[in-house]
Amino acid sequence: MKRVLLVIIDALATRIVGPAMQDGRLPNFSRLAEAGVFRQESTAIFPSITPAATASLMTGRYPVDHGIAGAFWYDRDSDRVAYYGDDIWVMLNEGIGTYFEDFLVNLNFTRLQAETLSERVEKAGMTAAVLNYMWFRGETRHDVNTPLLLQLMPGVSLSDSISGPTITTLGDFVTSRIPDSDEMLSASGGLTRRYGFHDETSGEYLLQLARTSGLPEFTLTYFPNNDWDSHADGPAEAISTVERVDGIIGELIESSGGLDAFLSEHAIVITGDHSQCDMADSADDRAIDLDALLEGFDRVPAGSAWGDTDDLMVCPNLRTAQVYFHCSSTQEHRDEVCRRLLSDPHVDQVLWADPFRSEQNSRFEVRTADRGRLSFQPTADGTEPDCTDLYGNRWSIEGDLTAIDASIGPDGQVQYGDYPNALERIANGFCRVCGDMWITARPGSEFCLSETSVHAGGSHGTLHRLDSISPLIVAGAPDDVEIPPHPRSVDIAPLCLTILGVDPPDRL
Repeated sequence: MKRVLLVIIDALATRIVGPAMQDGRLPNFSRLAEAGVFRQESTAIFPSITPAATASLMTGRYPVDHGIAGAFWYDRDSDRVAYYGDDIWVMLNEGIGTYFEDFLVNLNFTRLQAETLSERVEKAGMTAAVLNYMWFRGETRHDVNTPLLLQLMPGVSLSDSISGPTITTLGDFVTSRIPDSDEMLSASGGLTRRYGFHDETSGEYLLQLARTSGLPEFTLTYFPNNDWDSHADGPAEAISTVERVDGIIGELIESSGGLDAFLSEHAIVITGDHSQCDMADSADDRAIDLDALLEGFDRVPAGSAWGDTDDLMVCPNLRTAQVYFHCSSTQEHRDEVCRRLLSDPHVDQVLWADPFRSEQNSRFEVRTADRGRLSFQPTADGTEPDCTDLYGNRWSIEGDLTAIDASIGPDGQVQYGDYPNALERIANGFCRVCGDMWITARPGSEFCLSETSVHAGGSHGTLHRLDSISPLIVAGAPDDVEIPPHPRSVDIAPLCLTILGVDPPDRL
């Protein structure tokens, strides 16, 4: 049995990585691709937002099953906002203490509704290491260290411990003893390294673990910097960040005796959770002001709970946004909001499920200003579908597939252009806690409210391929393990389990 190393690089985009590999800028990625398999298009979930997308990588499930509806949503059952972004006014509205405790405890132990890859590995009697990843739920108790600056903040009182895999690191907050050693995993963090949620910290943890005791049966290492740097400077300019990760992987390989020696004992899987598009040059084109578009409706302040007179709650998720309607709202309210949104040329699609606010949503609607409207649903058993897709899904279609830049080929299979695997991603992106309506932006633009900011470099969140396509590199996998020819984020966890000889969850 091979040990598995899963490397997740946030916002890793094939359109950036592919040319960089050809130019020799990512020599270790290239060596691994030559020794194994390089799939240029692994498709993210919708919304292509880090918390939801990384949850799908860790569970093999879509949001409809794992319950993570982006980075900013509202849970009606608990009457609580879930916010995992970095806009200070939203954090203040939610409460700083609530914000940090939500990240550390509630995200994994309350909000996540699906079993994780590391949980399955350890239930099979193996050891898992999860290094600096936001999804870490497990059975081993780990003490929490609250950095001094956070201790000094009023209202911040974090839990004393969390439960994770046998080996768990969470930046400066949580670290683990190395198995069969008295040594603790340690790495440089601090304020300049975002309290350890930084590529260099992840790399130090990974290399120390490998050199001291060797990697366990399963290791997941997360490198977040490419997402931050792509947001700030643009995806192309952030390639130097990916180069540094390539160097860390090269150092790991060489410390293991070279590529052949490393791959004789390990299978390595490298991918991203989503990609990013470039933002528009003009600030006016970058920002879609939802306050202006929805003027006249009483909106809940971002991060706050519902008030008695509020009409709408709007949760921007970068290039997509969720709209929640008050319980007394009607379809007429929804139609008016849709009309207003599509009046802005930077808005791409408006999505919802019918019947309105039903517990059993099954028909999905896509509205556009210039490409028509589409209604679709999975085809019922015993009914002839209008089309199928690469993954065996069967779909009933009404309206114009141009709304998702798709057509039906002569073989009856849907063919996608700018919105890969859109039908499956939309249908599985609507979950119990998501908004009554999703909005997507055209490339180059983000949604904002008065409490939220807009990125200048790159961004993501939508169904568009610019937000959705990451590479997949797999090397060292046993010959009898099939690498999906058209991989999706939800295929990564089952692939890792198959390499380990653990039965994956039922395929989607």
